Amino acid sequence: MFLKIEKLSEAIDRNVKDALFEDIGFGDRAEAIIPVRNVIAEVKCNTDHAILSGQFWFDKCFQFIDKSVSIEWLKKDGSQVRKGDKICRMTGQNLSILAGERSALNFLQVLSSTSTRTREYLSVLKESGVQNCVIVDTRKTVPGLRLAQKYAVRLGGGANQRFGLWDALLVKENHLITLGGLKKLANLIGVVDSKGEDIKLLQIEVETMKEYKLAMSLGFKHILLDNFSISELAKAVENRITGVTLEASGGINLNNILGYIKTGVDRISIGDLTKNIYSVDFSLRIVERGNS
Repeated sequence: MFLKIEKLSEAIDRNVKDALFEDIGFGDRAEAIIPVRNVIAEVKCNTDHAILSGQFWFDKCFQFIDKSVSIEWLKKDGSQVRKGDKICRMTGQNLSILAGERSALNFLQVLSSTSTRTREYLSVLKESGVQNCVIVDTRKTVPGLRLAQKYAVRLGGGANQRFGLWDALLVKENHLITLGGLKKLANLIGVVDSKGEDIKLLQIEVETMKEYKLAMSLGFKHILLDNFSISELAKAVENRITGVTLEASGGINLNNILGYIKTGVDRISIGDLTKNIYSVDFSLRIVERGNS
């Protein structure tokens, strides 16, 4: 369908061009009434605590508009920031800074939200004392920001599940319905997919203990247990065949994740990391006005 897969640098360019296009369009009308001046501006955090993310997208907004805008970062991506912290200091023409302000701050808000939420989950994992569990994201991302949010999850301490349909095969419930169920899937054992990979080595989603046991008996080594209760997960871990990797998913949040961690599953995938955006507020203010 598409000829290539984006690199992160290419995604950043596309994200920023799209954001500037929808906000600036054919031009900023403020140019008609605001005289050009050289100014100094600062970005501050207005949220009690957050993990900063989005620096590359922020920089690129102003590189596209005006390469003469200079940005000095006082905090780096992955840093913990608090209310009142100065994030960066900017120098350049006022109209250039004003044109990129909203788009640049939007990237900081959304990506810092993702990193911050991820760090909250990782804090629960760390406090649990469990060493062999990994928190991973999902494909439930903001449209167009897949790589950006995957980047932000890693800054928050999480790991990435597959990046897209092109990246890995996860046989989900609708695939199984199309095939006619797990029993029909038995016909694929020993078959290789279009990329030459053994089907048994790919991931399969199950929704009941019966399906779980059947998946193991068919030789699948990577199993996602969808919407299993904590007690069911514990039982699944207890009865798994050696060498099988188990991932829990569905209905997991900050209030119940500790129970899932303690079941002994290898991975926990959480849509909340990327699909729910919690406010991380940043503001840009001109702090020194030069001559026009």
